[in-house]
Amino acid sequence: MDSAKPTALPKNYIAEGIKLDFFNDSNLKTDIQNRISVTIGTDFIKALNCIKGDRGTGENFSEITRLAMAYFFSEIFKDKIKDSYYSLEMVKGFLDANNLTSYTAIHERDVKFYKLNEAPLFKHCWLIIQSAWYFNSPHFGHHQHIDYVNHYIATGEKLPIAQYNFDPIYLEKKYSNIDDIKNKKTPINGFALVSQWYHGILFLVCKELGLSTTNFVVSDKDNREFNPLTKTSRQLRSLAPFKIIECDIKSAFPTFLDVETGAKLKDQVYNNLMQSNKITRGEAKVLFNTVCNSREYKSKVETITFFLACGYTQKQCEHLVTLTHSPKAKFYSFMTEYESAAIKHFVFNNDLKHYGRLHDAVLFIDSKIKPAHLKVDPNCDFGYKELNRPIYKETFSLSDKRLPYAYVRSVPKGLNLVIRHDAIKPEVKGVANGFVFYKEKFQYIDASFNMNDFRIDYSTFLLKIETMLSTLQFLNNRPTKPEHVYLILQHIRAHSQYVFNVKAVYLRVVKFKYLPKLVVVKERNYNVLVPMLFKKIRDYSQARNEAEKIVNTTTNYYNLFCLIKERIINNDYSYVDELIINGKKVNNVLIYVIISKFNLLCTGLERKPRKRVSGDPLYNSSIKRVTLNGFTLNTKIQNAVTQRTVIKYERELKEYNRLINNRQIAQQLFLILCDVAGQKHNLKIDENIEIQNQLKTELIAMIDKKEVSDFQIGAIEFDKRFKSNTKKELPIISDLKNVFDTDFKNSIFNQISIEEAYNRGDVFFKEYLNFHDKDQRKEKIIPVKKIKEVFNFPELSF
Repeated sequence: MDSAKPTALPKNYIAEGIKLDFFNDSNLKTDIQNRISVTIGTDFIKALNCIKGDRGTGENFSEITRLAMAYFFSEIFKDKIKDSYYSLEMVKGFLDANNLTSYTAIHERDVKFYKLNEAPLFKHCWLIIQSAWYFNSPHFGHHQHIDYVNHYIATGEKLPIAQYNFDPIYLEKKYSNIDDIKNKKTPINGFALVSQWYHGILFLVCKELGLSTTNFVVSDKDNREFNPLTKTSRQLRSLAPFKIIECDIKSAFPTFLDVETGAKLKDQVYNNLMQSNKITRGEAKVLFNTVCNSREYKSKVETITFFLACGYTQKQCEHLVTLTHSPKAKFYSFMTEYESAAIKHFVFNNDLKHYGRLHDAVLFIDSKIKPAHLKVDPNCDFGYKELNRPIYKETFSLSDKRLPYAYVRSVPKGLNLVIRHDAIKPEVKGVANGFVFYKEKFQYIDASFNMNDFRIDYSTFLLKIETMLSTLQFLNNRPTKPEHVYLILQHIRAHSQYVFNVKAVYLRVVKFKYLPKLVVVKERNYNVLVPMLFKKIRDYSQARNEAEKIVNTTTNYYNLFCLIKERIINNDYSYVDELIINGKKVNNVLIYVIISKFNLLCTGLERKPRKRVSGDPLYNSSIKRVTLNGFTLNTKIQNAVTQRTVIKYERELKEYNRLINNRQIAQQLFLILCDVAGQKHNLKIDENIEIQNQLKTELIAMIDKKEVSDFQIGAIEFDKRFKSNTKKELPIISDLKNVFDTDFKNSIFNQISIEEAYNRGDVFFKEYLNFHDKDQRKEKIIPVKKIKEVFNFPELSF
């Protein structure tokens, strides 16, 4: 019973002669550093051209791997090298993360990303490192086919065919070959199969790099080349550290027989045999080749009968028999001539230079360039087959990489995608330090997310990717193209501290569906005019706050300027308290001081007087002054009361006159405000420098809360702190005034946005702001009303 038969146990069959003398995680720092020199490139290529093959001569592969790693750290890796990096595992990880070749690794290691230098021998280094890691990995040295074959060699017993996962016909063929060579001194065994597997990979690497193959056993016989690839078992040939392509002649022998006979049966021969003999296609191929090459075992009649069953006519069969039973040459030799010619035509038409030849096929490392001509003379169709496919595993971790900036966007530039959309923006409040602030918040949608996040996990990372893709689809009104998704993931891998397999994550996220609920509408009251880079989020916040402080202060100055200007025009010098000041008080201390000074000059009040509240509507100040029982007093007391009343009246009238006279000083305070705010006025006010200096000193004293004795020192200190350095306007050329369009509606300032104006430079941007702040036409000068008020004391009789 099959259950009583022995089962195959996994076992490595790596001979000592092909084993590397280190492991993938071995630290080779000393060996690598000893080989780094100015001639490392020459030493590396020299060793590659003398690589040890199946002849047993040449440079040991362990030494070549050390030279490849020395070349990597000397010419390719340009960042700071840590001691833990000097291992084959880490070097492969760096090459997988930033693969600058067109090759595809079957197994990838996910490590911290570094930008590598594309040195002249980069692909040489890549192929050697990939091969060395593979030879040391669990993926090499064992296979079920080897276990079955080696068990049959050792015991003569066949393991259960039902448990065999590969081509059973090929296995039976190997069993027959073993029976034929049992008497030879070097029988096939597991170690020999793995050695052939090993040398087949190295031979393919040498062919790809155009290296010398003198240390490999290569021979030609009957128009066929025999090399390490042809010696490698078909079940093992597809197992390699990189992606391999095979192009073979479809139905080779039937194709060549069609050329000889003029038939058109190359695509039906095997199908006809499958139907007539109730066999599989693989069995049909074996049967056809066996009959064609069995002139010593099959008569002409039997052969003709077989060809008739294949679909050939009687005349065609008679011609074919002259080939199969020719006394001069074997049928096999006749077919290989056609085979060799077809291979040469295929290689020439597709300009293939780096390949290894099998009997009826060519094998080469995939470089993502597919042969363009798969049909060649003589009437041959070549197939295109990927022998192996990459194995991608989803992994995620965070490296110790520190990003250079606090905010790193996840979507790169140059993809022709709408990444952000801003709703209609409100009126601009002000611009400062690259920020523009608006009077109200506006809504916006941004697909990109910040990659500088050290607290993220894999599920959160995938959610951010899904949100980003849904937002991109919403903004662009179409699904994001797969190639764009892949480029975005590559950008994230290269410019973040996230360590993940790009291809594995791509295969997952490309299946994400659009979810409208993930599209988030955000709000804010500012925007950035130009890209600004900050190392810390705190620096960004400070820059934004500083810009907002400048904008608020400038706005407050302008609002105060407009308010006092209106008051002066209307001859209104009452208490100022209707101004709304934005921002912190410490940032607007001068504004508060100017308002306080203006109120002191014009009203004599530091605080707004309280409103009088009384239940008697007839109660007022005039009635209050009347002494109800004054008429009952004697004359002497009445005179004293009247005298006190007159003195109080005189004092109030003097104070009122003083406040009236202070209006001239308040106007000088307004001029100081204009100078500080950088605003121009159209009021006819005579400038008095002496009074302004005195006011500046008093303002400084109110701010610093200490007296300043010298007006000049106080004025200089005031100007140093607050005076704005405004540039003088260029004079208008009068004789060119008719050349230009003077209609303000056609101005360029009305045709571009504030962001576009900012990008045109400081001068243009200031003019843009001036244009939108006020009309550039000359305004009529408004004279300030100077009303001289005289208050006479009332005539009283004592």
